[in-house]
Amino acid sequence: MERGASNATAGLEVGELRRAVTRGELVAYYQPEYDLTTGRPVVLEALCRWVHPDRGLILPDSFIPIAERSGLIADLGRAILEQSGRRAAEWHQRGLRVGIAVNISPSQLTPAFAEAVLEIVHGLGLPRWTVTAEITETPALLESCDEYRALAALIDGGVGISIDDFGAGTTSVEGLRRMPFTEVKIDRSLMRDRRAEADDLVAECVEIARAQSAIVVAEGVETADDLERARRWGCDRAQGYYFSPAVAAEELEPLLQPA
Repeated sequence: MERGASNATAGLEVGELRRAVTRGELVAYYQPEYDLTTGRPVVLEALCRWVHPDRGLILPDSFIPIAERSGLIADLGRAILEQSGRRAAEWHQRGLRVGIAVNISPSQLTPAFAEAVLEIVHGLGLPRWTVTAEITETPALLESCDEYRALAALIDGGVGISIDDFGAGTTSVEGLRRMPFTEVKIDRSLMRDRRAEADDLVAECVEIARAQSAIVVAEGVETADDLERARRWGCDRAQGYYFSPAVAAEELEPLLQPA
């Protein structure tokens, strides 16, 4: 998940957002995850932007809460999944084997939602593990059988599950042990925290991930020192402004290489 930076958008209304979904005003920008062994971008996280006809480019901090409160979050998520999925399918047809990651709200996680996601992914002809759904653990998630079944169904169908923001105070070590996942992302707050306790928490996270054969991604990598710390932690991938902010797909294409 990207570093937030809200812009001035006072007065945004639900009706505007509903129209934005239907009119195609919501677009995906992409922030790459780099493989620390090959040095290549291997996954692009799709991050929603609203290209408002009057206000210009609006960042997600300003409209995601509206989408959550109004129940539009599922429509918004589907629009970004379909858009980024089509882009991934195009890249794959050109031999550019890169995965995409899409953020999912915990409120969306139902067996019906998982079925809809798999229908989109399989309909686009994307290979297994091309798409990853990023989700932040919540207490409710740990208590819901339906949400667990949705996570398991996505993994069974070849969609990866990334546990986002580990260490930010939401995702716990105990929660990580209990959830099915294929990837875990270490929150940028731990990258900024230079205490030994932060290193110990990451070490626990890496140990749990290794037991599940899961990928570990360091978020918030902004300097060469951050990158070296991610390597010491044993991370497989890194993401952050050191490599690239979230940008339009066309800006990333020159970085993608045939598999």
